Amino acid sequence: MSALGHISLGVRDYEVSKRFYTAVLAPLGLRVVYDSEAKKPSGRTRTFGYGRHEDEEPLNIFETLEKAAPPGEGFHLAFKSSTRESVVEFHAKALEFGGKDNGRPGVRRDYGENYFAAFVVCPDGWRLEAVCKRREEPGVEN
Repeated sequence: MSALGHISLGVRDYEVSKRFYTAVLAPLGLRVVYDSEAKKPSGRTRTFGYGRHEDEEPLNIFETLEKAAPPGEGFHLAFKSSTRESVVEFHAKALEFGGKDNGRPGVRRDYGENYFAAFVVCPDGWRLEAVCKRREEPGVEN
């Protein structure tokens, strides 16, 4: 069990970010488990959260408009993936929905013999990674 409750990211555009994160996190088994807009909007900051089920929400996204400011080099958010194929899909979806490539899917031997990862930057500049540490799967190129 992780000691981490959740991480919150500030973004400029609620709709753009919701489309991006929903597409990118789906291959990793994460879905929207909270959406402030699903309730009656109260004029508060719009937010949505991702998890595997309603009792787990490790990632929250807050619309902070022009105040959104991701940290610089050295920070990135890594998501566990159960398969290499889902790492590849994470990367493809990120590019399809406005993200930028920051490291194509592949084995990163510097991190471990089975460290298969992909790196992207979301439309707001947050650096994201998907990683699978399982051995090579048939049908997935390294």
